[in-house]
Amino acid sequence: MSISRLGAAALLALLAAAPLAGQGTKVGYINAATVWSEYAPAQEAEGQLTATLAGSQAEIDKLQADWQQQAAEFQQQQSTMTPEARQRREQQLMDLDTAWRTRAEELQRQAAERRDELFAPINAAITAVLEEIRVEGNYGLILDATSTAILVADPALDLTQEVLARLQAGSGSEEGR
Repeated sequence: MSISRLGAAALLALLAAAPLAGQGTKVGYINAATVWSEYAPAQEAEGQLTATLAGSQAEIDKLQADWQQQAAEFQQQQSTMTPEARQRREQQLMDLDTAWRTRAEELQRQAAERRDELFAPINAAITAVLEEIRVEGNYGLILDATSTAILVADPALDLTQEVLARLQAGSGSEEGR
């Protein structure tokens, strides 16, 4: 992010928080990266997604390698082919290229759907815990410290460990109970 965008993001965060602070509204923050890295269900989901992506990538790599091998063979043999055979083989290679690219797009779409499927309940659990903390602590705003909008903050406002404790205790999530 450029300096001007960083400055603009910081300015917007300050402008948004200033009226809240003037009204006595509490502001807190979490480190979302820490929550995701320390919350066991998030790590399990990440492992499952990684396995899914590895399988998909292996299939894509194999299809691409097959295409490259056939294209290399064609390059070597094309000078000895009749024009009709060369044209047929070029069409076969184009069809094969289209097929592996289509399959790669399909696998990427399936991986995105799997990611959404795995992470939706985790996002819901985290959001529920954040909402509980917001209501109980009378917070008007809870920010993510990993965003570029927070440049400095009082560590006393860091709610990360409280969020993790509640998530690990199962608060806000049926999966964690």
